[in-house]
Amino acid sequence: MVRVERGMPDLSPEIESRVASHWNTALAKHPTLYNGRVFCADVIGAEIISGHWSEYRRVLAQMRDPNIYGPEVLRPLAVVGLLRTTDGIVIGQRSENSIYLPGYWQGAPAGNVESREGETRIDLAAQLAAECLEELGLTDVACQVGACLLACEHPQTHIVDVGMNITTSLDFETLKERCSRLGNAEYQTLMLIRPEMTLPTPLVPTLSAMLEQNR
Repeated sequence: MVRVERGMPDLSPEIESRVASHWNTALAKHPTLYNGRVFCADVIGAEIISGHWSEYRRVLAQMRDPNIYGPEVLRPLAVVGLLRTTDGIVIGQRSENSIYLPGYWQGAPAGNVESREGETRIDLAAQLAAECLEELGLTDVACQVGACLLACEHPQTHIVDVGMNITTSLDFETLKERCSRLGNAEYQTLMLIRPEMTLPTPLVPTLSAMLEQNR
């Protein structure tokens, strides 16, 4: 269970100025950036993750300036799929235009836990299902989100990925065609991997952990 337990903390004028500077710099390079609400974890337990909604611009500022908030680091929550087709596991290479880890291979789909309807309780499976539709063009009929596998915190940015199983009755070629036709441009390449294959590099740490658990 994931739940909101406090409001967004205030920032000092000095930190707010630094956040605004990082955001404006990023906007100049990526004009379509959207300052949405993203969930940040305060306490992560075996059964409950509690935290608060924050602005994406605050998260981006921490990516650019890891010590900006001192000891009060943001731990943005994200969902990541380990997607199983009928013929193997699918991974995606992040676009070279990505804000974070361009060119890295990760579980697909993946995305920040966002406030889609102002909710105070967050359904991680529904969040990942929404990413399936946006990034890969997969509807609820075409895929099923399963159990959580693990949580993995990125050491520099403090992003916390929650890895989850996804299964689809589609084969890889059908999935790739659907992604090309209906998905967005999140991935520059999709790859089907099998146990005997040598994995591409570099890998997002969460993908490495999920594949290791899958052995």
